[in-house]
Amino acid sequence: MLNKLKEKIVNNGILNMNFLADCGEDELLDMRDDDEFDSEWMRVYSVLNKINIEDSEKQTIDSIREKSFLKVYNLSGSSDVASCVSDDFEIICKACISGYNDKWVNSLIMSYARNKFPCGKLEITEYNLTDSINYLLN
Repeated sequence: MLNKLKEKIVNNGILNMNFLADCGEDELLDMRDDDEFDSEWMRVYSVLNKINIEDSEKQTIDSIREKSFLKVYNLSGSSDVASCVSDDFEIICKACISGYNDKWVNSLIMSYARNKFPCGKLEITEYNLTDSINYLLN
């Protein structure tokens, strides 16, 4: 699954030119700092940061983070926006590895599947983790 995700990033299946079309950099980052988004992001990050990950999976996650960072940096010219995306993909990868099924994480995944930068109040999905990942990868 992780290799397919990396392939989609590299081949413009996700994070393409329309990804950041809706808002300017400052507005996007301000909406990421909104308490509702930030508190949920920190909640899931704290949970997923505690899981054990094999070295090979960590290397793949690091590669996905690098590819997503570079792709978004080239699209936006913003290291701040690119860092947010890279951090989100760490969460997505760890959720996949651990099977962490959480409505907010699934909604984060669906934002990327819909080619939208996740910020502010996410549209909560009824998809589970497996369905969200499948939607993102197909």
